[in-house]
Amino acid sequence: MNARALVLLLASTLAIAGCECDNPRPMRRTDSGMPVVEIDAFGSELLDAPFPDSTGERPDMGPEMDTGCDSRTPVENEIVGDPPDMLIVMDVSGSMCTPLIETFPPTSMETKMQIMKASLTSLVTEWDARINFGMMLFPGDGTCGAGTVTNPIAMRNASAISGRLRAIRDDFFGCATANTGATPTHVSLDAARAYYATVPVNPIGRYVLLATDGLPNCGAEQPDGSTAETVNETVTAIEALNAAGIRTYVLGFGSGLDGGGPALMRMAVAGGTSRPYNARSATELDRALDMIAAEVIPPSCTVMLEGATRDPSLFEVSFDGGPLIPRDESHGRGWDYDAGTNTITFYGAECTTIESGDVTDVNIDFGCPGPLI
Repeated sequence: MNARALVLLLASTLAIAGCECDNPRPMRRTDSGMPVVEIDAFGSELLDAPFPDSTGERPDMGPEMDTGCDSRTPVENEIVGDPPDMLIVMDVSGSMCTPLIETFPPTSMETKMQIMKASLTSLVTEWDARINFGMMLFPGDGTCGAGTVTNPIAMRNASAISGRLRAIRDDFFGCATANTGATPTHVSLDAARAYYATVPVNPIGRYVLLATDGLPNCGAEQPDGSTAETVNETVTAIEALNAAGIRTYVLGFGSGLDGGGPALMRMAVAGGTSRPYNARSATELDRALDMIAAEVIPPSCTVMLEGATRDPSLFEVSFDGGPLIPRDESHGRGWDYDAGTNTITFYGAECTTIESGDVTDVNIDFGCPGPLI
C-alpha cells in the first residue's frame, strides 16, 4: 500500500471511530434527491465539508480571496502644476438685475446676476487647484466708484469667493434695490492694476477676467441724466494692464451688448487676447468661462492621484484609453511615480504629448501588474 492510500485509510478509520452511530450524519441531497458529494483536489470525498444551514444555504465561510486581476480600479486624478493668478472683475451694476431677455415678454425672471453668480461659482470651484483666483466687484459705491477687491488673490480660494458671491442679492426686486450703480469699467481696471502692484509677480501668469453686461460708462453727465460711454478710457486702462504684464479677458454677457461688438473687440485686442467672449445664455456663459480657464492654465506633465499611496508596479497608465505607457524610472520617457507626493509625472515624448494639448484624459488603473519594462 502506498503512502497516499495509507493516509486516506487512516483518515476514514478515525472518522468512523468518532462517529455517533445512533445519530448518523445525514446525507445531503439535491432537489431531485441525488446525494451531494464534495471532492477534494485529489479526487477524494471531503468527509467534513460544511452542511447547508436551516435555510438550505452553505454557511458563510468568510470572504473569498481575489487570486487574479479580473478587477481593476480606476484612480481619480487631476493634472497639477504651478497656477497663474486671475482677478475676476465682476459687474454688479443695476442692469445685472434684469432678466436675460431673449424674448418679450421674458420666459423667465431669472436675473443676469443669478446666472453670472452660478457660472462664476462653478468656475472657481472646478479650477480651484489650477488658478489662484481673486475677485473685485464694481461699482464699489453703488454709483460710479471704482471697484473694490472683496477677495484678494490666493491659492484654493474657491470657498471664500463662493461665499462672497452668495451674499450678493440676485432676486429681481432685491437685486434692483441693492445694486443701483452704473458701469465704471475704466476706473475699476485702473484699480485692478493698482492692486496687482501690491502682490508679488507670479511668473506663471497674471490675468484679469472682466465680466460685464454693458459697455463702460460713468463719463460726463448727459442732458438726460445718464453718463457718457468711456470705451476709449477703458481701452487705455486695459493697455496699461497689458503693459504691466497682466492680460485681460473680456466677457460680454447678455443681449444688451449686441451693438457693442466693435468696442468689445478693441478692449480684447488691447488686453492681449485675440477676441472678446460673448454669451447670451447660461450654457454659453459656462462654455466661455471654461475656454478662458483652459487658455490661462499652463500645461503640466504631473498628475496628482486621489487616495492613499500605492504600489506603482500595479498601475496601468494610458492616454484617452490608448496603449499602455511603460514606467521609466530613468525619466527618459514614459512615466514614474513619486510616493512622497502621490503623483505621476510624464517624461520625454509623453510629456510633449500632454503639453501639445492632445490629451483629454489620463487613465490610471490600479490592481494588476502594469506593462513589463
